[in-house]
Amino acid sequence: MVVLTKYIARHELEPLKRLVNIDDILDGANKVIKGLAVETKAPRDLRGCRFFKVRIGKRNNARMMVFVITENKKVVPVLIRLKKDKVFGVNMAMNNPIVIEQMNKNLNHILDDLKKKQYQEFS
Repeated sequence: MVVLTKYIARHELEPLKRLVNIDDILDGANKVIKGLAVETKAPRDLRGCRFFKVRIGKRNNARMMVFVITENKKVVPVLIRLKKDKVFGVNMAMNNPIVIEQMNKNLNHILDDLKKKQYQEFS
């Protein structure tokens, strides 16, 4: 199951809607659940969560996504960017301080949206 928060839908998915859609998100979530994604270091300590990086998109070669997967098998998109993002460049890794800053910002918004029940669930 995928949990798409209001903030992520508006600020991460919407700007890329010509290239990435909800079906791509679901395909990426399935890759995470099947163990086909690369686990990555968490930007901060969140109990019960693991972070993954996975390629998504029509051609599966230009888009990357970072997911949070919780112990109850819900996958929550945190960051959706093109491979050649102007802010991150090609280094969408947890040793890039710009990525960590954006991840933490998005996580704050995600946690706020979850508390306010401002999200959609997809399966």
